[in-house]
Amino acid sequence: MSAGSPAALSADFAAAMRAGDLDAALALWHPDAAIIQADGHLLAGRDAVATALQALIEHDISITIDLGAVYDAGATALATGTLTMRGRNGGDADFEHSSEALVIYRRDDDGAWRIALDAPWGLPAT
Repeated sequence: MSAGSPAALSADFAAAMRAGDLDAALALWHPDAAIIQADGHLLAGRDAVATALQALIEHDISITIDLGAVYDAGATALATGTLTMRGRNGGDADFEHSSEALVIYRRDDDGAWRIALDAPWGLPAT
């Protein structure tokens, strides 16, 4: 999968996660990518990202990404938007959680965009 824009990458990532395709979802991340958790803890590297994505897939969490703005600076871009996760909490109660996310993308030499740094819950308060 080769995303030609941050918007296409977001759509491809959401589709891969909905399909439960960890390999396709993970292919959209740089090997040294990281996720900033809500508490500010950094999950760094492909293995940590894979573990986080696998947990979402295993718990049948669906995600929707609504990009707000994309600020493209050549080989780097910053996107803002809303991430919504839906699923079951403990098997019986449905839940839905939305947050204002920030994502930094890097463009590879072949022109494909990949996720470099994801703050799906926004940046934590300092």
